Amino acid sequence: MQVNDELLRRLTNGKAALSKPLVIHRSSDTAVPLDYRSPPAEVEAWLRGKGFSEPTVQCLRVLTGAQLFSLNKEELRAVIPEEGARVYSQLTVQKALLEDVKKASELEAVMEKQKMKVDFEVENPLITDRT
Repeated sequence: MQVNDELLRRLTNGKAALSKPLVIHRSSDTAVPLDYRSPPAEVEAWLRGKGFSEPTVQCLRVLTGAQLFSLNKEELRAVIPEEGARVYSQLTVQKALLEDVKKASELEAVMEKQKMKVDFEVENPLITDRT
């Protein structure tokens, strides 16, 4: 706690007192999935799992995953000024996770195809031997 106080003092050194207290929101680790096919119920569960305020949850819970992912930072800030940037940040992280899963799936498919080719060549050496 002393480190945080010291950091705050150094950041505000020579400046007037902060007009707004520094609050760092910590996301809850959640196993609630959110993807482009998520229905509104999953969107609501994801928002709650991430610890967003009730007004934010109430505002966004009517959206599907695809609709939520389609919103940009300015749109989110216009609808929910207090947490719009944080929602956008969490959505960006979620999109990156979904891309990682997609890339891993594509790699697994390529590797499986290559394995099947090698297995076929091992089992049928006369068919594949073209020398």
